[in-house]
Amino acid sequence: MSAVRSLAQAPELHLPKGTILFRQGDAGEEMFVIARGRVRLTLRHEDHEKEVGLLGPGDFFGELSLLSGAARTASAQIVEDATLVSIRRDVFAMMMQDDLDVVFRMMNVLGERLSRANQQVRGQMERLAHLHVLGHCLRQCLPTAGAPTTLELEAVARELGLNGTEVRAAVEPAVLRGAGTLRDGRWVLDGEQARALAAELCRLAASPD
Repeated sequence: MSAVRSLAQAPELHLPKGTILFRQGDAGEEMFVIARGRVRLTLRHEDHEKEVGLLGPGDFFGELSLLSGAARTASAQIVEDATLVSIRRDVFAMMMQDDLDVVFRMMNVLGERLSRANQQVRGQMERLAHLHVLGHCLRQCLPTAGAPTTLELEAVARELGLNGTEVRAAVEPAVLRGAGTLRDGRWVLDGEQARALAAELCRLAASPD
């Protein structure tokens, strides 16, 4: 049976806007191809939800559960009346056997998704590193009771087990936002500038990205 014929025999779902197709953590035995409409994919952690994809005609999703048997890694909601082709494991196996173009396209899409996920992880790691550096520096300002505090960036790097480039990458954006002055590796903050540093920490902590 050809891949095209297998796909043609797969059932179609006609779903209205607002339908929750599946939720993160659900069991999954099928993947979906969008023939019409749009689908939003979201990830939830505790009380926070983040959109990770807005898919349209020709896109597919749900393949990870089909490939691995694992639970759904995201939630899927119909955001525009949609027609989806539902592909179960047996049909998927036939498609993989009969049509290498399908295999290569899927591998390409999976690679792109993995690349985007890696970029998001790197961004989160960088943000956490900046929070770590700035939080450490703010603690150094607290005992001075409003008097100027001078921080040696090399000393901060040693105390945190980081290199100078990592520390500067955290400090320089804060300085641009009014948190002290930086010259010759010395970061000087008075009481008001320490408050600007605290505000920068709050901004980073609240950032969704």
